[in-house]
Amino acid sequence: LLSECARRLAERRGAEAAAAALRVSTLVCSWYSVSVTLTLYNKWLVSSWHGGLPYPIFYTMTHMFMKGCFSFTYLCTVRRKALPKLSTGVILGASLVGVTTALDVAASNLSFLYISVTFFVMLKSASMVFILAAGAITCIERCSARIIGAVFVISSGIFLASYGEAEFNMFGFLLVLSSEVFAAVRWVVTQMVLQGGKLDSMTAVFFMSPASTMCLAPIVVGMEAHKVDVFSSAHSGAQYLLITMFPGFLSFLLLLVEVQLVKETSSLTLSVFGNLKSILTILLAILLFGESATPLQWVGLGIALAGMAAYSRAKRRQLQVDALAAL
Repeated sequence: LLSECARRLAERRGAEAAAAALRVSTLVCSWYSVSVTLTLYNKWLVSSWHGGLPYPIFYTMTHMFMKGCFSFTYLCTVRRKALPKLSTGVILGASLVGVTTALDVAASNLSFLYISVTFFVMLKSASMVFILAAGAITCIERCSARIIGAVFVISSGIFLASYGEAEFNMFGFLLVLSSEVFAAVRWVVTQMVLQGGKLDSMTAVFFMSPASTMCLAPIVVGMEAHKVDVFSSAHSGAQYLLITMFPGFLSFLLLLVEVQLVKETSSLTLSVFGNLKSILTILLAILLFGESATPLQWVGLGIALAGMAAYSRAKRRQLQVDALAAL
């Protein structure tokens, strides 16, 4: 809130550069608040609510459907403008983002059944490695020796954090690893679609929702159809609606802010911002769920954070060189 007030003040005084920086700061602060709350809520719901939610993928599919409903409501009641005419490529790109978003979130939610929030956050910090690789392959991120070195340091720190996990679960580890691959594809394609097309954040979320919902339906039918009991009675349905409405709206806000951040910065920069909230999430998980982290894990996380700082410096230097070259 303070960041947004400062941004508006800077705009009035004509400080455009400061206003742009503060806009990104506002988005990042909003993202941190929503993301940390949603991560802790999902962990509690999936692993602890009534002994654990037996259908995490159906729960994720419900969120994907809600995102479409919320964005459609906004477009119809607030914006009240016709949807932009989009090319087939942009629509397919948005659909691909929707599919990878659903698979990313589903794998993450499912992993909470097998690993702690602390270990989950430490593993998710490695996502920038996959994003850098995907960005380099698609030529939307330029690699330098400094950036590659920083990513290597981050990877080493995450390896130490994983090695220090006392209750290592291979299936949970593979679920988080797969979610990182989906996330890398998701954010690189998002950057390509948003920065090269006519989609704004809200419209992008609307076009992502159908593919997000439908791609999870076969998995739900195959794995969780016999567990889903929300349609057995009106009481069960009302109870499920109550526990999913709040996180559903949070997930909608989270996707909206993430998409806007990618549009205004880049997918790799988003990943760096995301890693900075790791310590806060871990501390809250320790406080709320009684989880623990070994000294080796803290050392690994410290090395990873040092690598993130080195990446930020290398990225800033690269932008300065590009600016001088453009003169």
